[in-house]
Amino acid sequence: MNEQFVNETNGKPRILIVDNNSNFARRARLLLDQSGRYVACTVIDPRRALESARNFKPNLVFAELIMPQMDGPEVAAQFHADWALHGVPIVFLTSLITAEEAKDGRSVYGHRILPKPTRSSRLFELVQQNLPCCAEA
Repeated sequence: MNEQFVNETNGKPRILIVDNNSNFARRARLLLDQSGRYVACTVIDPRRALESARNFKPNLVFAELIMPQMDGPEVAAQFHADWALHGVPIVFLTSLITAEEAKDGRSVYGHRILPKPTRSSRLFELVQQNLPCCAEA
């Protein structure tokens, strides 16, 4: 991705999805893109998340909690260590808890958790709750 792509988002919040499950990542990206309110990008290999984020400049990141090459907390640590990305909110995705268990606002390393699979309404709810206040949605 390049600077021109970022400018073509027309001020819409950008959401990066880091998930080694390409089916889930694709469905989530399509759902967000088709809403017309967001621009989403997926990264299937978490080892490329930092590079992709530097180019895409996300306002919010969804990252799978457990992935084989690099897990969500490792991705989050890289973002927090990067001066341009350290303030980007991160929500972890996981199939390790149910929607009922997630209702109490559980978090991992201070990041909210979105159980998988999830309803589209819950995905949009967490997007709204976690986008920085300066983002227009």
